[in-house]
Amino acid sequence: MTDIDSALDDIARLREQLAASSRFQGLAPGVVALTGLFALALGGWQLRATEEDLFVWILLAAICALMIGTEAVVRSRTHHRAMADRMLTTTLNRFLPVATAGAIIGIVILLRAPEHGRLLPGLWQVLMGVGIFSVLSNLPRQMLFAALFYFATGTASLILSANNALSTAWLMMVPFGVGQLFVAGLLLHASREAPHG
Repeated sequence: MTDIDSALDDIARLREQLAASSRFQGLAPGVVALTGLFALALGGWQLRATEEDLFVWILLAAICALMIGTEAVVRSRTHHRAMADRMLTTTLNRFLPVATAGAIIGIVILLRAPEHGRLLPGLWQVLMGVGIFSVLSNLPRQMLFAALFYFATGTASLILSANNALSTAWLMMVPFGVGQLFVAGLLLHASREAPHG
């Protein structure tokens, strides 16, 4: 290995370490808030229609992930410039396994054991908390409160899921609607507190 190859390897390792420890600024508060409003709207529609189809929530999660992901790519290219691809890759590598687990759990339970579908809202909220914790080192420090929020609502939803009188629309709408609006507020506060941090 030549000195140039060694130096290039060292630079690549430094860039990886920098990406792993830098604050990711690709999350837009407005788009995250919009996902919360979508959750409130879908939950409200399901309550009016007395519809409890959790597959629709998986579809909404996919749409919201696409919206947030697209905005994250655009914003990271603006905020992180040369480090944008590394920042996106680092953040995705940490969060994607949790999101994939949530989708797999949801689809398998709904297709093979639908009688346990009432547990999904709580499981998804706990996984959202795990996902936020997994990328916490790249997010504003206030996002710790969002992770704790989803752990708390997930625990409450799992407990309340035994109550058949409470619709799964409530167990999805309130935690994810309010939760995403809370996340958006935390991101907005963080961007005002340290716009270049």
